[in-house]
Amino acid sequence: MPKEEEDEGNNDDNNNQVEEECNNDEEEHNYDEEKRNNDEKERNNDEEQCNNEEEEIHQIVEALDAYEDLVDIIHNSQFEPTHMVKNIQRFQSWRKRLPLLPIIIKSIKISPKKTPSTSRGSKLSYQLSISEIIWRFLNNPMLMKHMYFGPGINSEEKSEFWHGNLWGKSPLFGQHEILISEVLYRSGDFVYYHDDNGQKKLGRLRSILKNHDGYYQLRIQKILEYSDLPRNLKGLPRQRCSITGEVWLQDERFLIIMTSQILEKVTILMMFQHQNIPDGSLRISEIIYKCNDRWHVRNVKLSYLHPSDYISIRNPPSSSMPIYKLFLDLYYDDFGTFRNVYHSLGGVYVQFGNMPAHQRKLIKNHFVIGFIPFGGKFDEFMIPFISEMKELEKGKVMTVQGQDAWIIAGLGVVTADLPQGNDMTGVLRHNANKGCRTCKTTKESLSAHNQDIVTTLRYHHITDEEILKISHETIMSRRDQLCTEYGLRSLPSILDKLKRERHLQTPQDVYHATAGKIGRLLKLTCELFSREGEDIFIEIWKNFEIPKRWSRLPNPITHYNSCLLYTSRCV
Repeated sequence: MPKEEEDEGNNDDNNNQVEEECNNDEEEHNYDEEKRNNDEKERNNDEEQCNNEEEEIHQIVEALDAYEDLVDIIHNSQFEPTHMVKNIQRFQSWRKRLPLLPIIIKSIKISPKKTPSTSRGSKLSYQLSISEIIWRFLNNPMLMKHMYFGPGINSEEKSEFWHGNLWGKSPLFGQHEILISEVLYRSGDFVYYHDDNGQKKLGRLRSILKNHDGYYQLRIQKILEYSDLPRNLKGLPRQRCSITGEVWLQDERFLIIMTSQILEKVTILMMFQHQNIPDGSLRISEIIYKCNDRWHVRNVKLSYLHPSDYISIRNPPSSSMPIYKLFLDLYYDDFGTFRNVYHSLGGVYVQFGNMPAHQRKLIKNHFVIGFIPFGGKFDEFMIPFISEMKELEKGKVMTVQGQDAWIIAGLGVVTADLPQGNDMTGVLRHNANKGCRTCKTTKESLSAHNQDIVTTLRYHHITDEEILKISHETIMSRRDQLCTEYGLRSLPSILDKLKRERHLQTPQDVYHATAGKIGRLLKLTCELFSREGEDIFIEIWKNFEIPKRWSRLPNPITHYNSCLLYTSRCV
């Protein structure tokens, strides 16, 4: 055989051998891939079977809970067998006579920016009357037995709204006046009192409280004369001012004294609240406070007004008429109505802060005001609510438990997430340079640990002045500049028509402020897992102890977005 033919034959054998090896490798790869797919399918089947078992257990638990509720109803002393409906016809006839709440129907405009071009320009909105909700609430004996309508309570553990500062100092919620030695004192009055050493001191009556033993206590803010000032703040200019009646408000922890320590009333004027101050009268133009362990001075205008400065309530028509003051907690949040299409409704709810915390957290004690249609505006929807609340702030006669009573209700707290909360305080969204609804700190300074925070806080009366400047500006570009400078929206919230301190009574949404960072950390952590690590993580995840009424937790690896959405709703 020629040499060329022999070489060609060897090359063909080598090529066939290489091709055969490639085919074998491909078969092995396909076999391995098929095996992995089968393993994954088995794992998914096991997980699905486990989930089905958990769902069955959850349904059984729900059925047992419903049975326990039925047993409780039957064994209730007020239950009578004649109350049971025996047929559907009787049930339908009874349903027509149910004492349902009247519904307020109002047409509101729909923004074309959020809805399809084929949508109508307005929609009907439906909401319940807050006055009707309050009336039914007060006439429900099962709810009234849990309610608290007294003065603020001086407690070390702050677990209820009546343990807080707002309840104690606001005339809308707590006790705002007290008779001491036949003299009527009101919260917000300036007084002389004896301190624990028996010395005569100046102070402001911040709130009238009771302790757990039922004795009255008074919360006092110190007012200092020149001789009491810290050494680094003394000087000839302040000494001369003190001769003409200048005193200084101290922004430190308030004192708690007994009613027997009160001596008499005194008139002291705040400089920024009065234009003409008589010569020789006591006045306050500065506040002393501590920052970074050093005493400082700021203008008295940089302080929160006492509620008595902007709230006055009417007395009931009869002195014998019982008085009920209601602390309303307003909730507002958007929620999606469809899974795959962005179409949100704005839910507006109220809770009564007069209930203890363990009662407020129950779903049955959340009262729906209404739902804002997709594309509608909160301010327009809330017009009927605001109109009723302005009447309730002044006081209104209602029949409660068979007798006339004087009802006062005020907006205590507004609860909302980051964007809606800023809207309801008239502040720009949280991604703006000054997007905090509590202070004017810029983005670059948010992490500064030694800043003088009280000088950057937002105060209601100062915000009012800034909003007035914005509204008077006719040039649009200049108006936008002022909005950016102050960190405010061009139009205030409709809630500003009620008596409240917008920045104090709209607390920060802690969960939404941190949930984004936690979610990102969870996602990065899950991406670092190997296949074995994922299996171990999921096994541990399934063993987390959760309340029996919760549904099962979604898989945080395969259903990351659903997991975050579920946990946010649970929180």
